[in-house]
Amino acid sequence: MDMHHEEVTNEDSKDLSFIDSMYEAVSAMKGNLPHYLPLFFLSFALKAYGLAYFNAQDDMTVITVAAVNVFGTIIQSVFILNFFFFAFEKLPYRVSKVLWDIPTYMFYGFLTSLLMILGVAFFVIPFFYVAYFYSFVAMTSILFDKEGESNFAITKKKVSTLGGTYLGFLVISFIIAGIAQVVTNYAPGTGIAIELIYIICLLLTLIQDVLTGVLVSLFRKA
Repeated sequence: MDMHHEEVTNEDSKDLSFIDSMYEAVSAMKGNLPHYLPLFFLSFALKAYGLAYFNAQDDMTVITVAAVNVFGTIIQSVFILNFFFFAFEKLPYRVSKVLWDIPTYMFYGFLTSLLMILGVAFFVIPFFYVAYFYSFVAMTSILFDKEGESNFAITKKKVSTLGGTYLGFLVISFIIAGIAQVVTNYAPGTGIAIELIYIICLLLTLIQDVLTGVLVSLFRKA
């Protein structure tokens, strides 16, 4: 009985492995290039757009660039999350489903952001609690929602199941996101060749897409 339990536990651990999920994500991207490449270039285009206006001074331009990046990132996120979900589930890619998901994703993203702001305003610990357990409620709402069960509860359950694998994913994601912020917001104008910055942005886009696939894969198995 104990040996059987140990075998099941080992199999579960393997299923929730970061490396296995990364292999799954890369395989999905390679196997579905016609659907993936437009999403890759959309993500890169958003970074390039920000770079083109990094030294904008007038308020209207700054607001426009910020709005394009915010809404563009939301749309790109919904499309690529669904891309990986459809690929992993061996389902045909349905744009109508993706478009329907955008308002839901925005709503739950707003709720999560509001909870984080309230956590900072009233006490620091609730912010970290919300950030750890509920950062991906918006993703859950469009990919893993269940009738009669809260998306917040589903997300927390999956995060708890993933344990250390999820923590490792968060650390890697925050590091990559930090590097991306530095490259797009501070590298221009420092003397670094703009061509090199664009190449770095291409690599960062690829890495971030793989991490998105890893996240969908892990949540799908948890």
